[in-house]
Amino acid sequence: MKKINLLLALFFGMITFYAQESENNDITICWDTSLSMLERNLEKEFEVLNKVFERTPNLNVQLLLFNVEVENKNFEIVNRNWSELKNTLASAVADGATIYSQLEGKIKNEKVFFFTDGNFLIEGENLPVKKGNFLINSVTLRNEDFLKRTALIGKGRLMDFAAILPNNLSKEKKNNSTETIKEISGTIYMDNVTASEVEIRVKGSQQVYTVDYQGKFKLAAKPGDSILISSRISKSMKIIPVGYFSKNVDVFMESNITALDEVVLSEKRIEAKDKEIVRTGNGLKAKEAVGYAVQSISDNDITEVNTNLSTAVVGKFSGVNLANGEDLTRFSTRVNTSLLGNNYGLVIVDGTPIEQSNSSVTGGAFASISFIDPENIADITVLKGFAATNRYGTLGNNGVLLVTTKNGDYGDGELKPKNTALLQNNIYDDKTQIRVQDSPVIKTLKNEASIKDAYNKYLSLRNFNMNSDSFYLDSFMFFKDKDSKIALKIISNLWEKNPEKESYLKLVELSVRSLGEVDISKKINISLNTLNPTTLQPFFTEAQLHLEQENYQKALDSWLNLANGGSYGTMEVNEIKKSLEREIKNLVFLKRSNLNLSKLPESYSSNSQINVRLRLEWSNPKAEFKVQFVNPQKRYFNWEHTMASNRERIINETNLGFAMEEFEIYDDLKGTWQINIDYSGNIDTENKEPLVLLCSIYTDFGFVSQTREMVWLYVNSQANRKPLTTIKI
Repeated sequence: MKKINLLLALFFGMITFYAQESENNDITICWDTSLSMLERNLEKEFEVLNKVFERTPNLNVQLLLFNVEVENKNFEIVNRNWSELKNTLASAVADGATIYSQLEGKIKNEKVFFFTDGNFLIEGENLPVKKGNFLINSVTLRNEDFLKRTALIGKGRLMDFAAILPNNLSKEKKNNSTETIKEISGTIYMDNVTASEVEIRVKGSQQVYTVDYQGKFKLAAKPGDSILISSRISKSMKIIPVGYFSKNVDVFMESNITALDEVVLSEKRIEAKDKEIVRTGNGLKAKEAVGYAVQSISDNDITEVNTNLSTAVVGKFSGVNLANGEDLTRFSTRVNTSLLGNNYGLVIVDGTPIEQSNSSVTGGAFASISFIDPENIADITVLKGFAATNRYGTLGNNGVLLVTTKNGDYGDGELKPKNTALLQNNIYDDKTQIRVQDSPVIKTLKNEASIKDAYNKYLSLRNFNMNSDSFYLDSFMFFKDKDSKIALKIISNLWEKNPEKESYLKLVELSVRSLGEVDISKKINISLNTLNPTTLQPFFTEAQLHLEQENYQKALDSWLNLANGGSYGTMEVNEIKKSLEREIKNLVFLKRSNLNLSKLPESYSSNSQINVRLRLEWSNPKAEFKVQFVNPQKRYFNWEHTMASNRERIINETNLGFAMEEFEIYDDLKGTWQINIDYSGNIDTENKEPLVLLCSIYTDFGFVSQTREMVWLYVNSQANRKPLTTIKI
């Protein structure tokens, strides 16, 4: 207690000196109202201000209440009466994220009192403290180093009430030899699933770490080290370098054990002059190099007698069961002994999964593939056992038939689903249409009489939902079209609570961008780039935000730089090349007169023309979901972002740091299109983070009449299927 009184006496002595030296009676109070100030000690802070007004009874006060935004108020203190100011400070709500950089341009006076805990979010950001200013903190969980450094650099005076509490005395600094050592955490995936029997060590060290049952690990390492990951069971090994920015590492591995199905062994190896090329579900490969039996038929095996695909397949493949007259979707490659599960296999046409028939439904639920003309078939390949499940997961348990049409993709790479909503092969059942229901939070907020009452209700509910991500997202959803400033504060809490988690920062950035708050989006995007400077998405977003602010030349230069591999030309951009090309071409088309095009490659001179273009971005590359397009004829196409169907894509997204895709719809089918999101969780099953998606919808893309709207949506494990938007063509 004596220490506290002595420190207060010294501090108030400084205030007295400041008051005597002051030539004017104007001061500024910067009052932090971010979420982290929820536990502030108002009594201590008011004691400081009371002493200020005792020494200088007449003052003009500029009050800056700041969190993710700044609110400016002015008060005139006469004869020490600061009750109005005191009531304003006492009623200030702690809500939203902390941003310091916006204060400097708004402070009007030389004498400033900063009340904050120093918990900054943006690397390199500083408080504009100057000589003679005061920095006051009363929050226990403060950033002590930031407060001390700020006071030292700005030659200000620090009053940290938390520092004089016995439990918060500063600990001795670590030895210089350990300053660069950091904790590296991550998850190991083996063949699409988390691995539990893996050993990890820092190369050159004898200490061995093991992963837990969810494939997670933690170890100490420093930049320049290499992490050796090995699995005796799977007979595989991988080395991961530790970089300066390494903190969270996701490692995808493949076992070197191959399960063989129907392998034919012979005493003599016969070398064929021409290697037979077959489709495997993982691209075109030499048949002799596959490692398992692959059977195919070509268009030469399909005659005019075959009036449908079923008759073309019956009797052509060993181990494929299909009765005469049954649709091809009712084939199987194993004995039909499952009583509860589905016995039927999966049919893939030109890389697109067809709706499966289901034998587990009473009476059977039968699909149809009769819309495909047998004369248009190039070849059909059957995959069984490991060959099917390795590519298509549990969907391939009963076998897979790969059907390639003559107008399908005959490229030498992987058979990927086309990025177009024109491939409509499945019938959409109106009975399964999504019924949109409000969450309990939104229902409660809707019952309030006004926006002010709804916000007060939100604050009341927050006391019981402080750590619920869905609570903040539901509240944001309610306010975003009613009061964007409130919505901004609410969603920024997830930034304040998770300042070093990329998926949360991306979640907040997408949400803030949907509000049109470009300046805040830029700050969050800078944080994303600082956390991991080698990822693609922040660079793409940077250009997009330049475009939003009508900085057309900066946007063009940024996109062109990224298209060329970034500043050092080493970034892999093929995965987002389509989006890059379309953005560059469209910007040149729309704003040619505002741009310097002297260095523009000729390939960007002509623009694409699309009736409806959709660019979908999402917050977490490790999320598993489907985008379902339902056309006016009630046929649908699923684009799958799952490990079962798009494993390499998810691995690339995680490693390269991007989460976006392009889709297009043309006017071949006029009417109403429905687009749904079907969320199935995270590949890390313990990760319960929600998923936020932002869809930019361009109508008449590439035409002068082009328009754009943005649709925001979030999904989680509690509400895993939601409509994204409807489009009329």
